[in-house]
Amino acid sequence: MENTMKKVITYSLALGIFSSVILAPVANVQAASLTKAEALVQRAEKEATALKWQISIEHTRSIKTPDMKVFNSTKSAYLAAQKEISSISDSAKRAELEKKLEETAGIHYKRSMGYVDAITSGNKIQKLANTLQQEYRKDPSSKLTETAFHALSEEIRKQGKLLYRVYGKSTREAFIAQYKSPAEQMLLNVKSAKLAKGLITKLDQAIQKKTKQDSILNELFLTLESIKDDTMYYRLFEEYSKVMRKDINFVAQEKDFNIYFGQMNQLINKKDVTGVFSLYGKDFPDYEFLKEDIQTSFNENDTKFELVNVYVYSIISGYAYVEVEDLATTGNKKESILNVYLLKKENKEWKIVDIFTPY
Repeated sequence: MENTMKKVITYSLALGIFSSVILAPVANVQAASLTKAEALVQRAEKEATALKWQISIEHTRSIKTPDMKVFNSTKSAYLAAQKEISSISDSAKRAELEKKLEETAGIHYKRSMGYVDAITSGNKIQKLANTLQQEYRKDPSSKLTETAFHALSEEIRKQGKLLYRVYGKSTREAFIAQYKSPAEQMLLNVKSAKLAKGLITKLDQAIQKKTKQDSILNELFLTLESIKDDTMYYRLFEEYSKVMRKDINFVAQEKDFNIYFGQMNQLINKKDVTGVFSLYGKDFPDYEFLKEDIQTSFNENDTKFELVNVYVYSIISGYAYVEVEDLATTGNKKESILNVYLLKKENKEWKIVDIFTPY
């Protein structure tokens, strides 16, 4: 029995020693893998933190492609950590590290990919918008303009959604402001310019036929107002002005306004308070104080005015916008003064109801 007991003990000890020889390396490998995975997660987190600031408008102050060295090092560190974590057999520990990796590195890496995609998309939109601008400035109604218009519309529809995937409200808004909004305004400019040209043609026809123009003019000026491209706006306004001066009634009224503002200057130069006051309508801002203000101005100033030019912008539904250039002389000092007057016809007489400084 003693020999049997010795054999059992000897066998048990041998088994224990053998087991430790077999199991110890496996445990060591798992521990080493875990340590390496944790180190790689820390490295990925460090790289991603640097990348995070590359895609934040608050930090960069402008939209620009992230430093690709930072982007690529973050990508490499993230993928290396991912691979190492996948080799950990302990499911709980693996899940813990996967979660940490995604929260500290993966999220910034994926957001940066969305940021870069949005820049690529925005550049495509911008390029097509530039092409459209070139074509429509040549001719808003041309076939090339129409083709460029549809190309930009389609690109905004396809690519515009990528701009909304950018992380961060302020950064996302910066993308929209830089790429999408100007492109959409360009589309509106083209539509409005094309419509305006059509309305100018209608106006020309109405003048030739001597039919009413007010509804055409109202729509035309509303359309021009929606064009935010100054180059096209002034070109179309010039076309309108040339057409409008084919109307003999319009030209006659422009001559009448020359007389009107010439007489106004005579009254001012004579410091005729009542005469100057009579030219203003009751709709003029602070009308109740106007007569007193005119008197005060005459008391404090000794300036003489000479009419240089009168240019009528429009006469619609009893209202007229008239640009007036005067030469003001105070002592030896001469100065050119430009104002735009809004006049309203009251009892068959034009009355000034507002004054603006032109742009």
